[in-house]
Formats: sequence, C-alpha cells, structure tokens
Amino acid sequence: MPHHTGNIHERFLRHIWSQQYLKQSELRTADGKPVEVLSVGAINLDGGPDFHNAKIKIGKTTYAGDVEIHRTAFEWLQHHHEQDPRYNKVILHVVLEGDTEKSPTIVHSGRSVPVLVLEPFLSESIRSIWQKTILDERVRRSEAIKCSRVNGGIPAELLRKWLNHLSVERLELKLRRFDERLKQLAHTGRMEVREEFRKYGLREEGFPDEIPPPMPELTQQDFSKRELWEQILYEGIMEGLGYSKNQEPFVRLAQNVSLAWVRSADADAPTLEAVLFGAAGLLPKISALKDNHSKAYARGLIDAWHGIRDRYRSEVLHPADWQFFPTRPANFPTVRLSAVPALIQKFLKDDVFWKIIQTIKSIVSANEKQIALHKLLHIDAHPFWSRHYNFDEPSAKPIKPLGASRIDDMIVNTILPIALLYARIFIDKDVREGAVSFLNAMAPLSENSVTRLMSKQLLKGKVKLDSAGAQQGVIQLYKFYCTEERCAECEVGKRVF
Repeated sequence: MPHHTGNIHERFLRHIWSQQYLKQSELRTADGKPVEVLSVGAINLDGGPDFHNAKIKIGKTTYAGDVEIHRTAFEWLQHHHEQDPRYNKVILHVVLEGDTEKSPTIVHSGRSVPVLVLEPFLSESIRSIWQKTILDERVRRSEAIKCSRVNGGIPAELLRKWLNHLSVERLELKLRRFDERLKQLAHTGRMEVREEFRKYGLREEGFPDEIPPPMPELTQQDFSKRELWEQILYEGIMEGLGYSKNQEPFVRLAQNVSLAWVRSADADAPTLEAVLFGAAGLLPKISALKDNHSKAYARGLIDAWHGIRDRYRSEVLHPADWQFFPTRPANFPTVRLSAVPALIQKFLKDDVFWKIIQTIKSIVSANEKQIALHKLLHIDAHPFWSRHYNFDEPSAKPIKPLGASRIDDMIVNTILPIALLYARIFIDKDVREGAVSFLNAMAPLSENSVTRLMSKQLLKGKVKLDSAGAQQGVIQLYKFYCTEERCAECEVGKRVF
C-alpha cells in the first residue's frame, strides 16, 4: 500500500518499534549488517532519544544504549541532534524510509550511528499495522483497577471520608520534599556562622578536631529566618513553571540564581533578566536570529550578561538541559522564564511569603483566598515575550507567561504544602486549618486521565470530584494504592476483598 511519510506520526512509528511489527529474522542496517533486537528499550516521553536502555546486536557486536526514531533519515539533521549531547548514547537510528547516504547519522561526540530503514522489513502493510495499533490502544484504555467490577456497593460517605484522608496524605508527601530542602538550607545557614576549627599544623590520628561534631537538632529559631521560606517558595514556584518537562532545570536555576545571590548582586530588572537567561544557557547567537527587533533585544541581554558574568559563580546550564519538544509553544521554557524577573522583584519588594501565610489563615472564603493569591502571583513579563515563544519564534496571539490554571497548580502543589510545613514547625493551628479547608473548598483543577478513569471505575456518579482536595485524594489513591495493588490498605479494598 503506498503511503506518504509526512502523514505518519512518529508516535505510530514508536509503536511499531515497541511492538516489533517487523520481520525479525531479516533485519539489516542500511549498510547491510544483520540486526537482532534483544530489547527494544524503555520509551522516553521526555526530550532526548525515543527509547532508553535498548539492547541490540548489530553484526557480531551487542550494544546497549538508546534508539531514536524518525520518519526519514534527514530528520536527524533537521532536528539538530548532531549538536545535542543527549543523543551521544544512541546505538541505532530507526527510520521508516530515507536516503541514508545523503543524510548520515552522526552524534555530538563524532561517532557514526547505524541506521535501520523499517519499510522493507515491516511484517504487514501500514494499514494492517495501524488497525492493530488501534486495538492495542483500546486494550490499554480498557485496563481497570482491580476492584472496578465489585465496588458498586461502596457507600458514598465512605468514599468521601477516604478521599479526604488521602488528600491530606498527598499534601504530606509534597510537604516532606519542602521539609528536606528547608532543613538543608537551615543547616547551611548554621554552618556559615559556625566558628571554624583549626586549619593549620600537623594532627595526630584521632585528634578531636578531625571528628566533625554532631549537628544539633534544628530549632524554631533556625527556621525563623524569612529568607529560608522565601527561597523554598521561590524554588517551588520555579518547579511549577517547568511543568512536567522542565521542572528539574528550573529548580536548579532557582538554586543557582538564588534570592540571596540576587540581593547581594543588587541587579536591576534588565540585568536580572540577562542573568537568568545567561545562567539557563538559553541566550541565542545573534547570527541565528532573523528580524532586527529580536537581534536588538537579545544583544541587550548578552551585553548585560557579559557585564555581570564575573560576579556569577554558580553553574551555567546547557541548552540540552531544556526540553522544547514535545511541548506546546506557550509552555516553552523561554516563555516561562520570562516571568521570573518580575517574580523575583515581587519576592524582594512585596513580602510575598508572609502575605501568602496571612491569606491562608484568614477567615474569608476559599474563592476570596484564591483571588488574593492570584493577585499576588500575577506577573507581567517583558513586552518582547508577549509576542514571542522563543528569541526567533514570533506569536500571532498574545502570550501570558503565567496563566490562571498554572497559578492554581502552584497553589495546590507548592503554596499549600509549604503553608502546612510552616504551620507544623511554628504550631500555627489557624494556618493548618486554613490550608486544609482551602484545599477542600477550592474549585477542581483540569481533568486528566487518572481523574477520568477513577470517576468511571470507582466513584461511578456517587461522588463528584468537585474540589481540588477530592481530585488530589483520587490521584493519591490511584498512584499509591490501585497501581501498587495495596488493596488490603485501602478502605475500599478492605470492604470488597
């Protein structure tokens, strides 16, 4: 059956590879070496190669590494993989069709990668494989939680109480991460003011100065510095700006360009913007930009970055640390990063953390608290980023660097856990009760595959996910009980099994 490569999605090709709809005994690379697939590898849904940890025998040699899949061999060059060190471990380039001689596959380190052209080795026609793929997807979607067929008699009240408990349990998990980071910062602060031990002279083995003293337990006094709380809040918000694809580099950037460093550098807003893009490794080459407006804006940032570079002693991230694809342009890290200078200015001038605590413990409605927090976190980026996804990618429509739904995610995943941590350390009952009641009264976040599945297979119309708290509870139930088959520890499982 004839087909047009451009109409075939790479996701379909990844499915062909993962299910091995191929004539296994006939596989050969483009240069004629026999191929034996010992393990297809684990699919990678983030940036970088499509499959990790594959094991493939090519000729007489067995290789372990990554597999990259494209429609044509030329797309390797088109996507600039030869410039990206994340692709250095690729052991096989799998393409549907293409002239491999005109488009060689070379990784960043200079190594040549074997190419497998799928088209001659497909086990069936593209149409037949597509029909199988649809069936595979239906089977995957029909996967049920273990109790789905027998939980119809569970009372709604039991479900509500169990989800309320699980929503707090999920908050507790989020709280623990911030607790660890807060203690790390507090210990660092204590070490900085501790008197140093003797540095010079010969020491005998076992000399007391050689043995570090035990770190005494941290006290409320250690945690009373507002700068610690501001820093973990800043890091949490930065993590939220990264969505699922760029959380790690955003947190690293927040730790490198810390609020303490910004205060010490006393940088104005334009310089701060330059530092953030420079430290992120995302400043472009002027020669790569096309329009004069982008060139002028980028040149100003680059000049400012060079002017302060000697005062910045932390890590500079690599462009390969950031994932632009597969990501919606509005969620590009450049767009999200454009919001950070204004965010930092708020931290330095508006006492954001303390205002958040006062908002959460106030006796106003959940809706009023939500509106107040949205106002606190409302950010206007540089005008350039209202019309650009990247330095060389203009947008026809206005772009918001931080939308309402993202702020709501930050409230649930960052602000409320940190508020609960604050309440626990300083024994503030009003903050704790305010945070829990806020979560249970806050409007639900966007639906996802987990909430839809659990609504259909567990709640069955008896309980509605009408609050952020209920959503968090059902996500906790699915991820930590249903998928792990911890039915004996689940209030539903105890009833039906």
